[in-house]
Amino acid sequence: MFDYRIRIFFTVAKRLSFSKAAEELHITQPAITRHIRQIEDYFGQKLFERKGNSIALTEAGNLLLNHSKRILQEYKELEFDMNALVDRTEGILRIAASTTVAQYVLPVVLAKFHKQYPKVKVSLISANTEDVEKAVLESNAELGFIEGRSKNRELAYQPFLKDEIVPVVGAGHPLFNGNAITPQDLKKQPLVLREEGSGTLEIILQELRKVGIVYNDLTVEMRLGSSESIKSYLGDDRSMAFLSVNTILKELKSGELGIVDVTELSLERDFYYIFKQGHHSALSNLFLDFIGYHYNILL
Repeated sequence: MFDYRIRIFFTVAKRLSFSKAAEELHITQPAITRHIRQIEDYFGQKLFERKGNSIALTEAGNLLLNHSKRILQEYKELEFDMNALVDRTEGILRIAASTTVAQYVLPVVLAKFHKQYPKVKVSLISANTEDVEKAVLESNAELGFIEGRSKNRELAYQPFLKDEIVPVVGAGHPLFNGNAITPQDLKKQPLVLREEGSGTLEIILQELRKVGIVYNDLTVEMRLGSSESIKSYLGDDRSMAFLSVNTILKELKSGELGIVDVTELSLERDFYYIFKQGHHSALSNLFLDFIGYHYNILL
């Protein structure tokens, strides 16, 4: 409805890559370059400068990025509010979500979505990341929400929310509210990890490799299939686990669990939504717009 060039610029600025922006927007890289050049010609200023094989925003580019965030958010809120006045949407939306997203992120959004669109029936499958991808590939779900990102070319992966995985222990553990430990100290800790195929486990092992630790270095005491079962297990006062901070907010507030600081280890990640390439229904678009509105983010 509105000037597509703002969206193109925002995507390039966000990814700092013409090729990745082209992939995300499903248009060619020459088209991306042409639109950016047209914006630069209009303002008479360069928006990006090349640094070797990468690009960076100029002062003008940073200024435009700040404005484009506000403009795109206003567009999204305007379209959402206008559509809500006349909407008679109905149908069935099938969603699959990995365990963490299904239990701790989507329920509040789904409740508000149902209130706004009571004629839309939502079916939610909760599974690990691998099974969510499979459900979308086999058309058992139109949208998937996952904790990791794989490389299946039949699927489109888009980030929608930031998350952090943190090492946690129960209130009686020696490291509870203690000093920071090193990555090497992790080798001695009895660990409770998620099951094979979990997006959380994928991120943990990937980041541990960056600090020189592989799976066989770890003392894995137990593998469990959900964050809730892991939290219950941590009551033994001797084990440590890695959990999404979104899953332990209540326990941190009550003092049942505590975060252990591990030097040189950062486990930040994105939650992604996924769909089959070329398959994006009106209902799935509506739900994604609703999530963006709820979290005040641009999807």
